Amino acid sequence: MENKDLFQKTAEGYNCAQVEQYITVLKTEYKKVFEYAKATEANNEKLKKICRQLSDENKALKANGAAAAAPVAAPAADPALLASIDRITKLSEEIAKENAALRAKISK
Repeated sequence: MENKDLFQKTAEGYNCAQVEQYITVLKTEYKKVFEYAKATEANNEKLKKICRQLSDENKALKANGAAAAAPVAAPAADPALLASIDRITKLSEEIAKENAALRAKISK
């Protein structure tokens, strides 16, 4: 690989000070990348542990939920409640009719 612009050439080859400085920069950058990779790997292990715990908890909930998931019958309708609902519905309709009649009188 040719390196035409990175280092200046001297009579004896490349400028040693520039090459050494470049190597130092590369080592520093490599160290940063290596430390970042280690931190990322540690973070991934923590996340995997959390995922395993959630997965185990989810399996336990599914196992417990299957036993408790029996269908629940709807409560029987209370006849008194149904009568009250019918009465309220009829009264609401009567009020709406009276309201319409009063509006008609007022608009005349």
